[in-house]
Amino acid sequence: MGKSRRLIELMMAVNRKRKFTVKELAEEFGVSTRTMLRDLQELSGMGVPLYSQVGAGGGYHVLTERSLPPISFTENEAFSIFFASHALRHFSSLPFEASAKSALRKFYRYLPEDVKSQIDEMRNRIDFFTHTRPEQAGCLELLLQASIRRLPVTINYGIRKNGTHERTIQPIGIYAHEGYWFCPAYCYFRKAFRLFRVDRIGSAVLADAEASTPAVDVSEVDLTNWGPHFYSTRESVDVQVKLTAKGIELFREKSWIFPWGEVHRSEDGTGILEMGIFPSEIPFFADYFFSFGAEAVVLQPEELREAVRTKLVRALEEYSVPQS
Repeated sequence: MGKSRRLIELMMAVNRKRKFTVKELAEEFGVSTRTMLRDLQELSGMGVPLYSQVGAGGGYHVLTERSLPPISFTENEAFSIFFASHALRHFSSLPFEASAKSALRKFYRYLPEDVKSQIDEMRNRIDFFTHTRPEQAGCLELLLQASIRRLPVTINYGIRKNGTHERTIQPIGIYAHEGYWFCPAYCYFRKAFRLFRVDRIGSAVLADAEASTPAVDVSEVDLTNWGPHFYSTRESVDVQVKLTAKGIELFREKSWIFPWGEVHRSEDGTGILEMGIFPSEIPFFADYFFSFGAEAVVLQPEELREAVRTKLVRALEEYSVPQS
């Protein structure tokens, strides 16, 4: 094995192992311990964060902030990576934002000049528009790490004009929609799952796990299946809404609001939406289904029907007043 290839494979090996001895690596790569020591010194000079520990149980360790091995890309792969990052530029907040900018600068710096020119030309000819929001979501990275490590987080949550309150939550993950970031989480105060808008979280710190013992096991809940966990039969209100074919399309465009809703389609293209909501959410869903116009008719509960009917009457009154 040539030295260059050996160094690349050695870099991948130490990043994978994180803790090792010179003897172990020398045997794995079929070289002497002296040669392996020289190779490790070269890796250190290339920026791989190694440190040694003497005595029993000693050896080499890789620091937490590891350097990844070099990877070769085709031109089209380089374009796809650059524009994957370019697609996020309209968001006012991103997790690992500083690191992402640093990585993109490094990636761009070492591209061939002709590839740079093509990227420079294409960046003004392709875009990925989303709503640009002025609100900042400053704790995305902490919420994401907490969801991965299944750690509780204490947050200060709310809208300033209405007051804020402290809660301890167990984040499931984070997702973005229409320029806003959301965090589905288990709320220890409510003893139920809730959806939090991240820009309304004023502060967030990791909580004392022992002081906030999980009321439920959330280890199997993630962004692919969190919807059904948000409503229990004890607290939810059953909702049925008749949708036209156009109404089904409108629902699918905004189904991120309640991905657990289920539409039962008929042969004529219409359908019945069935879902559960909290009683406190009736005003929100009245606004939502009112926006459908004649494409949606609430069948139950009566409180939601009446809320939509009230909005329709008020709108009709506004249009009935003669213009001066």
